[in-house]
Amino acid sequence: MLYNSPFRHVDTKENLQKVKAYNNVIVFGTGNLGNIVIAALKKEGINVLFLTDNNRSKWNTEIHGYKVLPPKELKKTNNETPIILASDLTFPYMHRQLKEMGLTNVFDADFLLEKLDLEIDDLHKMGVYWSKVKIKQKIDLYLYDINSQKNKNSELNVRCVDLVLTEKCSLKCAGCSNLMQYYAKPVDEDFDQCIKSIDTFMNTIDYVYEIRVLGGEPLMYKRIDEVIKHLYKYENYGKLQINTNGTICPKPEKMEVFKNDKVFFDISDYGEKSRNLDKLVSELKRLGIRYNAARSLEWQDCGRIVETNRKEEHNKEVFGNCCENQGLTILHGKLYLCPFQANATNLKAIPYFTKEIIELENHNRDELRDLIHDLYFKTEYLEACKSCNGRDHNVAKIEAAVQMKTPVKYDFINIKI
Repeated sequence: MLYNSPFRHVDTKENLQKVKAYNNVIVFGTGNLGNIVIAALKKEGINVLFLTDNNRSKWNTEIHGYKVLPPKELKKTNNETPIILASDLTFPYMHRQLKEMGLTNVFDADFLLEKLDLEIDDLHKMGVYWSKVKIKQKIDLYLYDINSQKNKNSELNVRCVDLVLTEKCSLKCAGCSNLMQYYAKPVDEDFDQCIKSIDTFMNTIDYVYEIRVLGGEPLMYKRIDEVIKHLYKYENYGKLQINTNGTICPKPEKMEVFKNDKVFFDISDYGEKSRNLDKLVSELKRLGIRYNAARSLEWQDCGRIVETNRKEEHNKEVFGNCCENQGLTILHGKLYLCPFQANATNLKAIPYFTKEIIELENHNRDELRDLIHDLYFKTEYLEACKSCNGRDHNVAKIEAAVQMKTPVKYDFINIKI
């Protein structure tokens, strides 16, 4: 068996029998998770009628011999064909999208993925070249997200939180999605404020799947070792990820602090610009610290502060399909729902939208739980979306890590509610 989940969220047999009672199903989502779902359906002898996706570039194409139709075509099914949602980040939006169409014969893919009775070669044939470890990580996270949604009225479990240690970076990338290119006078996070924010957040939520320590370049933060040691005091998180660009390799005594089963280094490899990549990887291997160093050639064009003039429904679509719509961010004592919102607000490039930003120290625990719950689970879009170019599959690609000499100038965008 390729994968056997430690979680049990659904009655797998019951939902499988419900779906098998129909002649066909439709799969909503054509990424790697969608390919895994198609393979699982084939294994169960369930016929796929067609695929659909919110990625416009895939409309009216074929994938694995199945037509990919626009979501609007789903209306023609009149609830007669089950729709299987095969997306990890965007499934809450997909549920709302289908509900607005009057479609209710909808299933999450958890009943297919909790016990994945496939061989790795079955997935290679579907264009999924993940390792067994990565398949487990991806499905675990998907099932965690499903569980968080289903138990949201009793538990406060969130996908991830970005802990921003510094606005400073060792590179000067023109298209940085976290807007570092706009900072003329970047500063470090105050250490005491950082510790206080960690304590408040971690003592308020029930669980966070992943804490991402980043900047800027987090390895430039002089007291990062103390921050990491402090995070080790908590048990209510699954993974502690260090996002770095391969330009810095800390001294051996500082590297020792990262030697922990929960730590994972996510290294962006920008070729010659990542000047200390080999040295850093060598140290990680020596210490037995997990890492991934992925060559990055292109980015989405999402690192710009722009005035979009989009209408409400379009903003809902952009936010619903955004890869950071569950990316809580802690920056200077405040909690935001996405990194763009956090940095655009911090730069004073957009107004300070009080209802969408949580001051971590201004509330008792019960108040804070309610505020985080509503921000995380109920937000359909942010006012900040109106100044963001979007971060989904429909956004154009640009060359990664193009360097510049001076910070990007910007004007205040007076977003109207």
